[in-house]
Amino acid sequence: MKQTIRTIILAGVLTLGAWGTAKAQVGKAFPPLIGETLEGKSMTLPEGVKGKYTIVGMAHSTNAEQHLKTWLDPIYQKYIAKTGLLDGAEDVNVYFIPMFSGSSMPFYDKSKKQMKETTQKDLQPHVIFYKGEISTYIDQLKIEKNDTPYIFVLDTTGKVIYATNGEWTEVKMDAIDEKIQ
Repeated sequence: MKQTIRTIILAGVLTLGAWGTAKAQVGKAFPPLIGETLEGKSMTLPEGVKGKYTIVGMAHSTNAEQHLKTWLDPIYQKYIAKTGLLDGAEDVNVYFIPMFSGSSMPFYDKSKKQMKETTQKDLQPHVIFYKGEISTYIDQLKIEKNDTPYIFVLDTTGKVIYATNGEWTEVKMDAIDEKIQ
């Protein structure tokens, strides 16, 4: 698990560009994003996840790496591994999205290949690689700072119903749980 977490964070850290702190437009649709899973399948958000609540995690800089680490294990345990008696009982999509734009684009293929080789199989469908313009996401998600990770919760129609940034806390996880129950 530690190697997988480091690999996801490394890919997220390779995201370069003008990212910043998120005050996502809660109540607005998540902007369309087309990427590819580690399994090589095309995935479109939010269209491809409608009908289920979805948690999207993004890291946008090297500085965000330490903060993102705090989210990976709790989200993995609750919604992917579904450990515990009641944890993960909800059917929720979870995606970590490393984004490549501008000067980070040359690292896309190598990073994707390395991540596929080092990420445990049950996590591979939960990693979506994106390459392209990122200004739409900066503008529509109201991202203003690049030193923190961002977590967005989408409702069953693809609308942002909760957004937070920074390190994982029990209070933030409780807020996510409230939104998806």
